[in-house]
Amino acid sequence: MESKKTLWLLYFGRMDDEKGFWLILEMLNMFVQKYWQIPFSFYVFGKWKYVKDLMDLGQKHPAIHFFGRQPLEVIKKYQYNCHFCLVPSTCLETFGLSALNSLSMWIPVIGFAKWWLTQFVDPKFDLSQIGWIDEAHKLFNLVESIVRDFNAGNLDLEKQKTKALNLAKQYTEKKWIEQAKQLFGKPKRILLVSDFKSKLGWIETYIHDVANILNDEWYEVKIYGKKIPNWFIWNLARKFGLVLALRNFVDAIRLKKIARKFMPKIIRYHSTLRRLGRYPVKLLSSHKSKKFVMYHDLWYFHPFPSQVTEEKQVQTPLNLKTFIKSANTKNPIKIVAIFFKYISVSLLSKQLKKTADLHLVPSNFMEKIVTDSFDVNPKKVQTFSHFIQ
Repeated sequence: MESKKTLWLLYFGRMDDEKGFWLILEMLNMFVQKYWQIPFSFYVFGKWKYVKDLMDLGQKHPAIHFFGRQPLEVIKKYQYNCHFCLVPSTCLETFGLSALNSLSMWIPVIGFAKWWLTQFVDPKFDLSQIGWIDEAHKLFNLVESIVRDFNAGNLDLEKQKTKALNLAKQYTEKKWIEQAKQLFGKPKRILLVSDFKSKLGWIETYIHDVANILNDEWYEVKIYGKKIPNWFIWNLARKFGLVLALRNFVDAIRLKKIARKFMPKIIRYHSTLRRLGRYPVKLLSSHKSKKFVMYHDLWYFHPFPSQVTEEKQVQTPLNLKTFIKSANTKNPIKIVAIFFKYISVSLLSKQLKKTADLHLVPSNFMEKIVTDSFDVNPKKVQTFSHFIQ
């Protein structure tokens, strides 16, 4: 599989199970077993569970280039030279921001065309279209075919690049601003409320991009969220913050004071499940402002969102029976944990239903999930897509 020009593949994001990074590792090992080498250059940006596994493999194979977690500005310097981006998420993506950012750089996406990723993955590079073999072999077979066509000069990259860019044009920052102005009205003060505001996760970074864009459009935006010093503490807060969120009076009082001083006309709950909980929402319910809530993922609707691979796994309406049933487990320890998460989710969702003027989702398939789960009037649920970062 030799070629004068080398195929460049890219991955950026969390290196964990739900993003399918284990499939990438298995694919790389399959190439080594069959060809004794990796016949393409692979550029990886990210952190999380499989860092050591990739670094161990990278020490043996110079085709692997690992840069750790980097800002998008750094990643984009490499994106322009890459031919494909791997997005083999095994969980159902509620939007697919990494895929969109790749398309904006003219890079086609290889992945499973499910839910909102369906529009971002060309049928030629859809892993779910490959026959009845395990997922790792699906990825290996498709990449092997792409490498073979690339080396033979049979891959029409210009056509794929044009299709990628045309898709990305639907989600420009300009179009997002137009929708934001329709949603928020004339420039005014907006308070963005989030569990965390440190730039450790993609959603936490995204909130700063939102604030900067709105500030440039003459809105006055303030962000409230917990500062997390490092990835380890952030991961603990995400996993165990639900218990603390049940009785989070401290943030509720702080937010109340900030709202009195800042006097926002709009309060947008960017993410409030894992740490803030219902009390801040309840205490701000009497504040004279419009209140929007944004659902970025499936944490509100399923005990283990990273395990959701089919839409039917999200069972509605949201109650204890459907919540436990959707987890598909008989493990008593897990059931107890699910019970406590349900209490937190249920209390928060009831409070949001009472106070939220509008429930926002990043993609339209989630509108029905919110409506059916929380018994919300469909007119109060609206798609508000992400934008290219």
